[in-house]
Formats: sequence, structure tokens, C-alpha cells
Amino acid sequence: MNTEYWVSNWAIRRQDEVVRIPAEHTIHADFLQQMNTLELKSALTETNTLFQTIYGDIALHPDEYGMPLYLKDKFRVFSSEFTESGQAPYRPFILLHHLLVSSEINNTCIIVDVEKYKGYKPPPRHETSVNQIIKKTHLLFSKLMDYGFIFEGLKNKKLTSANIQIAYPDNPNVLLLLKHLADKTYQTNRIQDFLSCHFRLLQDDMETANYDNGADVVTDRVTDAEKQVVYALDKILTEKGFVTKYYGGIECHGIAYYHNEKDMNTKKPYTYRLITRDMDFDNPDINTERMLLQLRIRKVANCLSYLAYCSDSVRNIFAGHSDDGCPKRFNQTCKHGIKYEIDGKQYWRCACCHTPFNIKPQLSDVPDYVKLVELGEK
Repeated sequence: MNTEYWVSNWAIRRQDEVVRIPAEHTIHADFLQQMNTLELKSALTETNTLFQTIYGDIALHPDEYGMPLYLKDKFRVFSSEFTESGQAPYRPFILLHHLLVSSEINNTCIIVDVEKYKGYKPPPRHETSVNQIIKKTHLLFSKLMDYGFIFEGLKNKKLTSANIQIAYPDNPNVLLLLKHLADKTYQTNRIQDFLSCHFRLLQDDMETANYDNGADVVTDRVTDAEKQVVYALDKILTEKGFVTKYYGGIECHGIAYYHNEKDMNTKKPYTYRLITRDMDFDNPDINTERMLLQLRIRKVANCLSYLAYCSDSVRNIFAGHSDDGCPKRFNQTCKHGIKYEIDGKQYWRCACCHTPFNIKPQLSDVPDYVKLVELGEK
């Protein structure tokens, strides 16, 4: 990976977002009109690998794709340059998406109506997390050709007034699948799922996307061991009446748990949150298991007696380290950080951007996490 530029960091994150395909998953009949199940699964596997490869190559050679080359040591995290770098790796796939939804199938090729492409409009309730601006399309066309796409109707790898014919001769079913995925994600407002080649797009008909309404937001994107943690926590909290909603961003995918729908629909903070990876861009987590559990604990003093019966891994949640805190801590204006003492040692946890306790959860400790939040949330 090129370590100089923010866009390379982001491209690796986008590569991680490509949803790995499980051994078994449902395929709706709508997607089997032009190929059988084996052909579709083969096309999906090839498409999934293609997405991972392109994101990985952007990380290595961002200049060849016309990516913004903002240096990490010059532009801070959450600057506009940092955010632009986060959207940029999507550009080859956004270009493909625009082309495909402006096209019709012609045997094993796709014919793009250029006027329709130029008049492309985002779907209603468009996902604001996906920036639709495509820059330096001549470079993107050139790189897509390197991966096996053929575009007829371009001039110097740029659009003209002529319609475009797209082919993918290595496996025409890949192109047909991409067309179906683009159409569905446009109709159902799931463009982000096109950009991550989400297998669940195939489970419902072309007008329905009935998923990502609960724990699968996280479980589809983590390891098998992490999935077991999610299932265990979700079962306990669901039985206690907690409700959930998607709570992610451009950095990661996540699910938040609230005591009730009133809390969820107001500005009250979530009580638990699971996210697919941390948001530390300066020191990215390269381990296989990166999922984090965030716990809303405000009164550590209420938890101390219970901690005496917990495992070392649970006790270390509180005594493992102390945060430096945000700048507001040192000018005495921080309203969200918490200070507490364990065994005569003082600790500080910042909570301006997230909960004060962010951990890599273990399956055996899930019941203790729930109990500690119950004791220390208020």
C-alpha cells in the first residue's frame, strides 16, 4: 500500500467493505432469467474478486486512477481533503453504476444511452454517504479496460454523442450480473451495496431489499468468531426489549441499540453500538478481527463491586489504559469525558465522539457487558 496518501488508506477500507460471499445464500428467481444458479454464483464470485482487486490496486497506485493525492502528513483527519479521499475510491464503480442504469441489455453486451447517462439523476432519498461526482473519467475508462471491460463509442477514452457498447468477453455473465445489481440498487436506493458487491442484493426480487434491518449489518462483514458475539449480544438485548437502527458512516458499518423506539427516534444516545472496525486512521487495525463494541457506561463507581467477580478481560476494560482525551479536557470544557479511580489509580476516558468504553468483545464476556451497562449507564 502507498502510505503517503489518505486515499490509499481509504482504498484499503473500501476493499474491506466488499462483502464476502458465504457458502450458502438465497438467490431470487428474478436473477435467474438469463443464467442458471451455478453460472450466477460463478459470476458473483468473479465480480466480488474484481471489486476487491480494483480497490487494492487503487491503494497501490492511486495516481493511475486520477485519485486525489492528499498527503497524510499535510491534511488532518476529518478535513475536507480527508473526506474527499474517502469517497474517491468508489469512482470506478460509480462510473460503472451510472453507465449500467442508463443502458439496456443486448445479448451479452450492454448498450448505454449517452443522453440518458448525461441526464442521470440520483434516486429519491439518495444515500448521502455516496458522493456521485466522478472525476477524470478518461483514466477510469482506461483502468476498467485493463480489467477486461471493452467500451466501444468512446473517443480518446472520453464520451461523445454516440451511444456506448460495453462488453466483458472473459465472462459475459459478470456484465449481466452487474447490470442487474445496478438496476436493483438504483430502484431500491442501495447504491452503497453495489459499491461493496453485497450478496444479499440477490435474495429478494428486483424491487425489494429486505435486509440490513438488524444484526446482519455487522455479521455480514465480520469473521465467524465475531458473528457469534453479535448473535449472543443481539439475543440478550432483543429479549430485553432493545430496538436497533443502522448507525455507521463513511468510516465503518454499525448497529446501535436503544432502550425503546422513543429513545431511538429522538436525540438520546445509544446504549450499545457494534461497528465493523475502529476509526483510528493514523494507526489502522490490521488484525483479522476488528469489530468493536461500544458501551454506554457513565458511572464506573456503580460497577466496581461487580467487577470483583469478572474475568481479567472484563476488568481490563476499565483498568487497561487511560485516554489522553480531547483538547477540551485540558481547557476544562469537556462535558462528556469521565474520570474514575480503581485500586488507587485514576483513569480518564474521553466520550466526545463515541462512548467511553470501546472494546474488542469476547463471547464468554457478553453477559458481563450487559450487566455492567445496566449498573453504570445512569
